Amino acid sequence: MHKQEMLPSWSDALLLGMGAAFVQLAAGEFAAAVHGTHTSPLRAVGKWLIDALPTPLIDVGIALLRRGDKPAISATLVLLGIGLPALASLAGTTALVAAILAQGSIGLYALWRRVELPRTIAFPLGSLAMGAGLLGVWLGVVASLTLGLVLSVLALAIRRLRRRHRSKEHATLPVAVPPPPPSAAPQIPGLSELFTPVDRFFVTDVTFPAPTVDTQRWQLTVRGLVEQPLSLTFAELLAMPSVEVDSVLMCVHNPVGGPFVGNARWQGVRLTDLLDRAGASRRADHVRLHAVDGFSAGVNLSLLEQGFAPLLVYAMNGAPLTREHGAPVRMLVPGIHGYDANIKWLASIEVTRFSEAIDYAERKGWPRVPSRMAPNARIDVPCVSALLVPGGQIVAGVAWSPPHGVVKVELRVDGGDWQACSLVTALGPNAWVLWEAQWEATPGRHTLEVRTWGRDGAQSEAPAAPYPDGARGYHCVAVDVRSGCTPRPRQLGWWLLAQGRARWLLAWSGVIAWRQGRRQ
Repeated sequence: MHKQEMLPSWSDALLLGMGAAFVQLAAGEFAAAVHGTHTSPLRAVGKWLIDALPTPLIDVGIALLRRGDKPAISATLVLLGIGLPALASLAGTTALVAAILAQGSIGLYALWRRVELPRTIAFPLGSLAMGAGLLGVWLGVVASLTLGLVLSVLALAIRRLRRRHRSKEHATLPVAVPPPPPSAAPQIPGLSELFTPVDRFFVTDVTFPAPTVDTQRWQLTVRGLVEQPLSLTFAELLAMPSVEVDSVLMCVHNPVGGPFVGNARWQGVRLTDLLDRAGASRRADHVRLHAVDGFSAGVNLSLLEQGFAPLLVYAMNGAPLTREHGAPVRMLVPGIHGYDANIKWLASIEVTRFSEAIDYAERKGWPRVPSRMAPNARIDVPCVSALLVPGGQIVAGVAWSPPHGVVKVELRVDGGDWQACSLVTALGPNAWVLWEAQWEATPGRHTLEVRTWGRDGAQSEAPAAPYPDGARGYHCVAVDVRSGCTPRPRQLGWWLLAQGRARWLLAWSGVIAWRQGRRQ
């Protein structure tokens, strides 16, 4: 009798597929870390996915997940990257090898299309990851899982060392104006700071991941309809006359009262100084801004006549820009929403005609006209669902209306009369102001609303979705006032329900806005 050959069980096959896929993903991250880039095959696929998804679907994801949108994409890609080969392995080794090759080819193509990554680097990165996956099939379960774990740890260690090394490389910035002392802002618990700390300043973009730019090799080119094209190193840009601007920056996806807004002191070079130095043609009426990763946006030169002052920024709150915020140089146009012109990782400036400029946002369905920030305000204190005691309470928050500034802020309770708030600190017309008001709270549930007046009038009361030119409406906060209770900043159950309801309503209103925009 011949001994019957033992076939691997389904659990062994699953583990083999998971191990091979794990090695493939880990090898891609390790190779990217060694090269000094964050663009691994997995992350390149994430960027490809962002570019390919319909814009309304992206807006729904941002409305529901907010800052968790990219982590959700990463988690989904990891699960698919490990799960699909694992399932394929149930059909046999040949199917597993085919799945590894298909997955590797997708990663290689995604790397190939990344503008900031030379193809001489993209091909080895993708090929190494693919080869590692095939090696994992040959090594078996234990060896492949061990190898994947080792490569993952090494990738994390290398990136941490590189990050530590970059943190020690600080450019010598031009002399900056000292920031106001902390005493310049009221010490109210829960109220936003005068300047948003860099590590808490919101980060939203369509890049995945944020590119790493070598400051020593970076050059800014100015080309197009100019008499003298320019090519400036970072040191040459620092040598130009600089200015500092206190300005709010807000993402167009920010809901009313949302977190995608911050205030900072920005330092850099005026765009007008560069255009004058290059000799911009009178025929030009538009400037296209190109990032190192291929993203592009534009600034219409007519904005300069309306009080908007674009700035090429290299410092934020007195320190060089971080990678996440666009290092080494980004564009800031106070009063314009982030996606429209405030491009990060700036590489070149093209002086052109508006009729010839079609950029990323326009290709994704956003309007071509500049998306201007409307007067806006947010209640920071108290928080929605707060439990308060009767008597004198402080209501406080922030308000902004760039580029011409806030005129006044008003508060009303339960739809009553508007009362003027005290503007505590005003840094300039582009910055947000801190405001506060006294409220004599009575027992019961109350709704607080705030509105801002700019030079052109009051903010709109009618609610509107972020598409096409930013969310509209008054920020409302509902609170409970009870005698004899222990005050609490929020009641967790109510707060969670309010957050969930607000996000679903925002997502649904966004879908409706896109449908109406398509019909027009």
